[in-house]
Amino acid sequence: MENLFFQLATVLVLASVFGIIARLLKQPLIVAYIFTGIVISIFAVFKSFDKTFLDVLANFGIAFLLFLVGVELKIEDLKYVGKAAILTGLGQIFFTAFVGFVIISALGFAPVPAIYIATALTFSSTVIIVKLLSEKHDLQSLYGKIAVGFLLVQDFVAILALMFLSGFALGKVPDISGIILIFIKGAILFGATYIASKTLLKYLFRLTSASVELLFVSAIAWAFLMSALAQRIGFSIAIGAFLAGLSIATSPYRIQISARVKPLRDFFIVIFFILLGASMSVGASGVNVVHIIILSAFILIGNPLIVLAIMLPLGYRNRTAFFASVTVAQISEFSLILMAVGQGLGHLTTEMVSLVAGVGIVTITLSSYLILYGDKVYRFIEHPFSKLFPEKAHDPYVIHKDLLKDHVVLIGAEQMGSDILNFLKGKIKDKEQIVVVDFNPEIINSLRAAGFNAVFGDISDPEVLEELEVGRAKLIIITDPDIADSALLIKFAKEKNYRGPFVVTSYWLHDAIKLYEMGADYVVVPETIGGRHVSRVLAENWEDLGKIKKAKSKHFEELLQHKIF
Repeated sequence: MENLFFQLATVLVLASVFGIIARLLKQPLIVAYIFTGIVISIFAVFKSFDKTFLDVLANFGIAFLLFLVGVELKIEDLKYVGKAAILTGLGQIFFTAFVGFVIISALGFAPVPAIYIATALTFSSTVIIVKLLSEKHDLQSLYGKIAVGFLLVQDFVAILALMFLSGFALGKVPDISGIILIFIKGAILFGATYIASKTLLKYLFRLTSASVELLFVSAIAWAFLMSALAQRIGFSIAIGAFLAGLSIATSPYRIQISARVKPLRDFFIVIFFILLGASMSVGASGVNVVHIIILSAFILIGNPLIVLAIMLPLGYRNRTAFFASVTVAQISEFSLILMAVGQGLGHLTTEMVSLVAGVGIVTITLSSYLILYGDKVYRFIEHPFSKLFPEKAHDPYVIHKDLLKDHVVLIGAEQMGSDILNFLKGKIKDKEQIVVVDFNPEIINSLRAAGFNAVFGDISDPEVLEELEVGRAKLIIITDPDIADSALLIKFAKEKNYRGPFVVTSYWLHDAIKLYEMGADYVVVPETIGGRHVSRVLAENWEDLGKIKKAKSKHFEELLQHKIF
């Protein structure tokens, strides 16, 4: 036991060292963990090491990963970009799988391995993309929302594929009746999960929510119970964990549960990727490097082209389509899990798993730089890109923009923006002189129907900024608390000789100070204002605190009236 803990400690120290190096190189940590496994295997760090213990930990990692995927699954993310996300997600999966199968078959692989590898190449990493977009502050941009939308579609397909495969016996492909039985058992499992989410879990989490620790233990107990049930009826524990998470996705306690489970996932999934790297090096001698290069080139070039071919006909501008397309230029952790499952079922060899892992390392490494420095890349290729993909004529972002003068630009019309808009429409008779930029299509449609000059888009898009005629505006108001967006608009407006005031928003005091230094004239910090407002409410009702309860219904009605869509 002492030797086992020493070996585990050594593995984690190596992973930490390579992780630090990866962060300095702006690489996802998954690359560092796989590389740790490769180093351990190549240098035979643990010749007598029993992998059984790490295999158990790795399985926990996969289970916790899928549990959190279920917990954090937000169907509403498809609400605003549903058509684009579904068509792009399913279209990309179909064409990547088809073209990939043709390429892989041409490389000499048998049909079953070719199907596995082609399917694995269709998935892009939601975890990596969301993290990179967050670092760029592009998660709320138009292309960011579309990318997250079709990644969500990919996750659904990946889960279904894993669920389907987990019903196979070792090395055996089921007949039609066996496939039907898999779907029947899957439907029963889904149904049981849905019923539990509406009945048992409501009472369970309500009873345990008084203690965060007890809530956490109850959630883990539910995940283990569902995993055991899934395994008992022929599925994998990972599928049971996903369904357990999915049943919590609509729970009001999901945020607390997610926050407590993430450290467990992060630890155990490290072990999975380290073992994957170790197994990759074992089969590396049988992997053709040319195959890795060909498939990596297909993912890095072919996948973005497929997304472009789908998005451009849908009417998206070149810039939006390009930035969304580069997010699929790598494979996913689901790809590696799928290959591991296939190997466990006896359908794949170690060399095949190593091939996909090699493609993963190459594509994840290169695509990370492609996403982080996408703005520079696009500026470099913008001219030839527009020649290759001539942009179709689009409806103008802004109506009668040539008539705009002394107008007001409002960024964000929901919540805080709706109050500001109500004030502005009482001061400005011509509603077309109020230019509102928002990403919510329901808000945009409502505003346009009311006669406002509403723009669907985000201010990180230079085309949108050019349409706002900020040089002739008299007031710019930004309710988006993203400091990067505010800084971009302030800089752009100054370059256009804007002379009016900037009223901006910031969540944090230190960001508010930075915005003042950038040239903002008034920065709204909601938390500071909220504290003052609560103090005022308490002062007004201190002698009779019961009045606060009596004001509840009135305030509730006011909040409902603030909704503008």
